[in-house]
Amino acid sequence: MAEFQIVWDAPEFEYRPKSVSWYWVSIIIAAGIVAFAVWTQNFLLGFFIVVAEILMIVWGNREPRIIEFAIDEHGLIIDGRKFHAFKEFDTWSAEAATEHLTEIFFYFRSKVRPPLKVLVPTDRLDAVRTNLKAMLKEVEHEPSVLDAIEKILGF
Repeated sequence: MAEFQIVWDAPEFEYRPKSVSWYWVSIIIAAGIVAFAVWTQNFLLGFFIVVAEILMIVWGNREPRIIEFAIDEHGLIIDGRKFHAFKEFDTWSAEAATEHLTEIFFYFRSKVRPPLKVLVPTDRLDAVRTNLKAMLKEVEHEPSVLDAIEKILGF
């Protein structure tokens, strides 16, 4: 039996609504790259860009599912199916995402794995922070280049 367990529901990812112009700009850029690929006779690149653009349009329009997260003294449980033991993680950090959500980044001991990002309602952050500090070291969040690209692209 767990000594403590904190449970919360949060979106799978931070949703950023996209305007019609976002889709048009995306299609125009992809068409330009495909034209360049045809001009250089690199048809594999052209095929890859077409597939990537289709996926961007489909995934860009997808709204996040609401997932249940839980933290106990053993680790992080995601949607009751995926478990990450605290021994897998090295450190963690938190950064405000929106007015109501905070992003918690779990950094793995293995440096080749990217950080695991979990959204926490801001009103639950103090309880989560208190219990995580007992298990892992908190560090200052340093945004990566990939984080900056994600925000620029609106994903």
